[in-house]
Amino acid sequence: MPSEPSEPIRLRRLSRAWRLSVTAAVLGVLVAAQVVDTNDWFPFGSLSQYATARDLNGTVKSISIEAVDESGDTLRVPLNQTGVGVGRAEIEGQLGRILDNPELLQSIADAHAGLHPDEPAYTELTVRRTTRALVDGRPSGEPTVETLATWTVQP
Repeated sequence: MPSEPSEPIRLRRLSRAWRLSVTAAVLGVLVAAQVVDTNDWFPFGSLSQYATARDLNGTVKSISIEAVDESGDTLRVPLNQTGVGVGRAEIEGQLGRILDNPELLQSIADAHAGLHPDEPAYTELTVRRTTRALVDGRPSGEPTVETLATWTVQP
């Protein structure tokens, strides 16, 4: 047999004020993050990369880091948790700081040395931007590669 509906629980004035204050603070941070347009406040950042459609006949830009190691080989730095502990999106998000202070790349070399002590150490790091043209949403022609910053790794 179904039970009778119970009376709703009424919150006291202090409980209601506390809940409304927390809600207002969270909404305030969300609005501020949208205005500032930063992902530094994640998960309250704007995440603007998902907010607009891409032009199918535009360009796509991608950041990568190349390293020269102790053996003289040039290789692409694996920007992920197992490679150097930092993802490509994190590098792209900090690109302005890296371009202003290329010495920040030292931490990439240090992370590689710590995570892969059996591999040759990096001696030089170069940040590159690859730009590809799109036609109907597909890559077209040869990409252009631009060197943005170089850092000689300190021992």
